[in-house]
Amino acid sequence: MPTAGKPITVALVNDYEIIVHGLAAMLSPYSDRVEIVEITVGDEPQGRADVALFDTFAGRRYAIDRAREMVHDGFVEHVLLYTWDAGAEFLALADEAGVSGVALKSQTGAALVEVIERVASGERIGFENVQRGRQSWDNDALSMREQEVLALIAFGMSNAEIGKELFLSVDTVKTYIRRLYSKLGVRNRAQAALHAAGHHVMPPATRQANRAKEWAS
Repeated sequence: MPTAGKPITVALVNDYEIIVHGLAAMLSPYSDRVEIVEITVGDEPQGRADVALFDTFAGRRYAIDRAREMVHDGFVEHVLLYTWDAGAEFLALADEAGVSGVALKSQTGAALVEVIERVASGERIGFENVQRGRQSWDNDALSMREQEVLALIAFGMSNAEIGKELFLSVDTVKTYIRRLYSKLGVRNRAQAALHAAGHHVMPPATRQANRAKEWAS
């Protein structure tokens, strides 16, 4: 349990550095209520924190699997998943994994801090209803969902694998791919993958190594 009168300690977790540093910037105005004690890219938190805030960017099933390991191995008492949407299957798997809460990215920073505080106090948040986050359909910039799909293309995933990872149908994945191809001005997956570095969504080395082991087995 957090100490009364002191900020909640939070570890930020994701494979992509740009994501966790964006989260840190989002939470910085609330330093009197939450204290970022660790920013973890590609690995598990090394120190103790009241809450691990796990951004599911480019890996919903992967995030759930890692959250299960964190809870089982005692890395952290509470894991809060931060995601664009929360479908029924995602929520059921997160619940089974021992996750303490699920928060949508459509929430404001102040609302996210409130969820972190409630989770730290032992409340379970976000498992009651299927929730869909609102997406931005900017005609020029890639939406966060399109960036997720781009990251997984660069990771070498097929459309079916991307759909399974993000809890999307293959047809929906194809729609996102057509949209990002148009925005990037590319014609195929290889060309799209070359653009991933410019959007700071190249696969992290740790996850690439794990995938290479899967292919070899």
